[in-house]
Formats: sequence, structure tokens, C-alpha cells
Amino acid sequence: MKKTMIGMAIVIAIALSGCTTTLSKPRTFDQLGSFTTTPLNNKTFRVGYQGSPNMGFGTAEEITLVKSAQTTVLNGFQYFKVLNDPSNRNQQRPRQAVVYPAPMYPYYGYGYGHRRFPGYFDPYYNMPPQVVNVDPVQVSYTIECFKDKKSAPSDAFDARLILQNLGQKYGVSPTGQVLQPESATAPTQK
Repeated sequence: MKKTMIGMAIVIAIALSGCTTTLSKPRTFDQLGSFTTTPLNNKTFRVGYQGSPNMGFGTAEEITLVKSAQTTVLNGFQYFKVLNDPSNRNQQRPRQAVVYPAPMYPYYGYGYGHRRFPGYFDPYYNMPPQVVNVDPVQVSYTIECFKDKKSAPSDAFDARLILQNLGQKYGVSPTGQVLQPESATAPTQK
């Protein structure tokens, strides 16, 4: 009996330690979603991004801004302006749905009406509803690029400044190159 318990404890310890030492590899900027960059003329581009349904709309807008800055720098420009394009105005937040948890019947031998007692709280049945996105997040901008500050309008973005500040967060260098994440390996002991 004692040997069986020790053997089971060892098997459980090995199984749990295998789960805890497996590290996932961080994603690069290009793996955050689906990007499209369509040149409309020599200095105007349509930049699009589609993320996963569990991504926030603000995060998707920020990633699209970084992609716009990257497109600007990689094409030899420094400034860009998001144009007041009709397709930019039609962008909407993804559709959302309210999901209610399924009731758990019966609960410890109580029947259907066990919630009717005043002051009774059931943590499994009284779970709050969750709001989930139904559609994937999609953001796209039409941008016009400019070489220098004097040719750019006053409300133009500085692409290099965006890549210096926000680019680090998403793994993009100030020159627009996608950085490879540091390897997520466990440290070796000597």
C-alpha cells in the first residue's frame, strides 16, 4: 500500500513538473494577426489588421498604428497622416454577445426551486454574465506619407517616434524591422 502511494506521488510529481517547465515561445509582431498593406500610389497606402475575437478594439487600433508607422519607414518616409477616408469612418467595434452560465441542476440534492429562499447565494448558479466578442477585430487606415516635416501637414504622425515608443512594446525596431523575441528557455545550471 505504501509503495503504491509513493509510486502515485512520483507519477503525479513528474506530470505536474512537465507542465510547469514547458515554456511557450513569444510571438513576433507579424504573428499578432493578419496584416495587409496595399499601395494606392507612390505615397498613399491602405493598411489593414485583423486580430482575434478576444482582442480589444483599442489594442487593434494601436497595432494598426504601429503597422502604419512601419509601412511609412520601410517605404522611405518619416511622417504619415491618416486620411479622412469614408472607409475609415465606417469602422465599428466588433459585435458582442452576452453569455450567461448554464445553471447546475440539481445542486447538493436540492431541487429546481432552491434559489427561491431569501438570502441564499449559490456561487455556481449566480455567476455574472460575460460579454464576448463575436467577430474578429478589424481595423484599417488609408495613410498618406511625407518625407520631411515641412511637406507634412501639422497633424501628421512622426513614424520614427511611434516606432521608438510603441514599437518596443510589439517588437518592432525604430528602423521598422521586426525583432525576434528572446528565447524562452529555462536557464541552465552548471
